[in-house]
Amino acid sequence: LVEWLVKRVVVRNHPIHDGMQLLLQYEAEEERITKLVVKVQAQWRRLKSKRTAKDKALGRYEKIFVREYRTFAYRDLETGERQWSKPKLLGEVSLADPVDEWREEVSCDPETGVATRYFVNHATGQSSWFSEEDAARMVQRRFRQKHESDIIGAKIQLPDIVKAVKFIQEARGKYEQEPTRLANIVNYALLTHCIDLDFVKARVLYGEAMMASPRHPLICRAFGIFLLATRHGPPAETFQRVCRMLNDAAVVDPTVSKFDSAAEIYFRWAVLVNSKNPLVLLNYALLYQCVYKKYDIADKIYRTALSFDPCNTLVFENYELFTSQRYPGGEYECAGPPISVVNRSTILETKTGSEWSKRVDPECPRPGFEVFYYNRFTKETRFEAPDWDKWYKMRVSTRSKIVGSKTGSLVEYFDTRTETSFFYDLLTKRYQERPGNLN
Repeated sequence: LVEWLVKRVVVRNHPIHDGMQLLLQYEAEEERITKLVVKVQAQWRRLKSKRTAKDKALGRYEKIFVREYRTFAYRDLETGERQWSKPKLLGEVSLADPVDEWREEVSCDPETGVATRYFVNHATGQSSWFSEEDAARMVQRRFRQKHESDIIGAKIQLPDIVKAVKFIQEARGKYEQEPTRLANIVNYALLTHCIDLDFVKARVLYGEAMMASPRHPLICRAFGIFLLATRHGPPAETFQRVCRMLNDAAVVDPTVSKFDSAAEIYFRWAVLVNSKNPLVLLNYALLYQCVYKKYDIADKIYRTALSFDPCNTLVFENYELFTSQRYPGGEYECAGPPISVVNRSTILETKTGSEWSKRVDPECPRPGFEVFYYNRFTKETRFEAPDWDKWYKMRVSTRSKIVGSKTGSLVEYFDTRTETSFFYDLLTKRYQERPGNLN
């Protein structure tokens, strides 16, 4: 029995009191198991707390791109503070790269307590006071302003507005007071033509003005624009008649000084107050076509008018006549077609490193002029091929430099605009794009 007890008795120091403690083996085993259980539970709670802390850290921190330093940082979502090193709570877990999107955030001033809304893209490090929608509206507004300024020109100043309004108001009253006076008839005809768009009344008034002074340059130009705008009579006969009237006006008033006030007060003012009306824009396009002879501007105004009303017969027929007369032999003959033709054309050939391309217009209204040349830098168009020798000399004198060493009789030039090389043969005195390949 004593031997059995000796094997099953454990003697140890008392954990609380001084002295020794006698335990049976099963009691010691129970205590050992209890300690192991407590230790395992502690380890589990420690692991669970780490996981909880890591989960909270994952939700508390985000990875952001700092644009000025071109690197990533970690931002505390609760405090807004950022740090360059990864938070220790994350351990070996890596945060995902920020999503490329704009989102709204609020910044609070610690001194005043005022909250300010702003927008940020943490993938690019960009920030803005405007949302994507606000920015898009601003871009659209600026584009419309630029488009309108291209058509209307410089912004009209307040004194000019006052002058125009006063002049227009007086034009009605003066005509009612003295309907037989030529100046009153002309001003009221312009008013009914450009502002009121009352073509029936304008025709009568212009007829009276032409009877009184058939050679006056202002009357000839205004009535000529009116005849084209309204498509009165047989088109070919009307066009020839208008051309004669405009030529007569150019002889008497070659600088167009006698027409400038009418153009500003009536034609331009009509566009300012009614810029989306296709007939108003038609009058304005005819002004640049017939009087100022600025055909590219006229082309742009025509296309703007058609964008508002593609089915407007008066605008479409005038634009068709205008474009047909821009080809060689026409009244508005140009060196090349307008940009609108470039947009619908296809490339036939492009010289290596050249800004010139040879193109074809599939919808050309004049047979024989389907092919033309286009410069992608200057936007110049030509029906005839450029003078290549003259063009090469221009490249040498303005934007090219000699590179490398001379190979035989060839001198190599590098064009800084096109970022390509070309060569000059000292023996043949000719330029070429490649060595041994005469241009």
